[in-house]
Amino acid sequence: MAEQADQLRAWIKRQSAKVQEEIFERRNQGSRIVAVTSGKGGVGKSQLTLNLAIALQQRGQRVVILDADLGLANINILLGYEPSFTLWDVVQKRVSMKDVLQQGPLGLRIIPGASGISQLASLDDVEISGIIEGFQDLEGECDWLLVDTGAGIAANVLSFVLAADEALVVTNPEPPALADAYGLIKSIWEAQGNVRLQLVMNRSKSLKHGEEMGMRVINLAERMLNQPVGFFGVVREDLHAQQAVSRQEPLILLYPSSMAAQDIGDLADQMIHRVKPPKRGRWGQFVHRMSSLLSSLPKEFG
Repeated sequence: MAEQADQLRAWIKRQSAKVQEEIFERRNQGSRIVAVTSGKGGVGKSQLTLNLAIALQQRGQRVVILDADLGLANINILLGYEPSFTLWDVVQKRVSMKDVLQQGPLGLRIIPGASGISQLASLDDVEISGIIEGFQDLEGECDWLLVDTGAGIAANVLSFVLAADEALVVTNPEPPALADAYGLIKSIWEAQGNVRLQLVMNRSKSLKHGEEMGMRVINLAERMLNQPVGFFGVVREDLHAQQAVSRQEPLILLYPSSMAAQDIGDLADQMIHRVKPPKRGRWGQFVHRMSSLLSSLPKEFG
């Protein structure tokens, strides 16, 4: 009996070591870098980014949010806190990127932007490159980096998008938002982007309606641009979402049974279990792409 117990313990130890080795190998490959972007402000992009990150944390993933909406950053506002340091402090070389990291819900970590500092919205190439180079300090620290970009097609927005492994283009069913989503997709392809694009329809009255409206944008983009765009999913209109914003708490924690929270959970499950986009290298390659893009994007994107 003692011998059998010893054999069982040895087997458990071997299996545990195997699992730990697999986890280490997977995490040692670096983070998936996903830009969350939109053609128009006010479509719920930042709230989606925050709640998607928390949903991933709930599923055992290690997530860092980079609030890259330079000049209008609001992830910290959605959580109701004032950060000790922001990206502006990294630009000014007062602190390192690791010093800027803020702890969020369930172990989520956040690199805050700097809302209200107008200079951040018009950084030059060297300054933005300095921010991105700070990412190298975080290599191996997370499984997912979600980059909450600004809205529109400014050069600093496109450079974050084009340097990522994948971009989620967030829109809603309103005609101006749909038109701007198409305009953003067009700008990404015109900049010869090699990033996989996925459309997310937010604030839809139903799952069916959201998918129908999303496929209109996708079909138009594929017909006019001859480039593939995926449909990632729908988040339904939900009064709980605005209540969560007002209370400065994450929807997915405050109202976990709400329709929108369930939809965001489904998106997180899809991110984990689907066939993931090809990795385009680790942090160093991300920095290199970012720096190159900043210097090569046409002036009309500025």
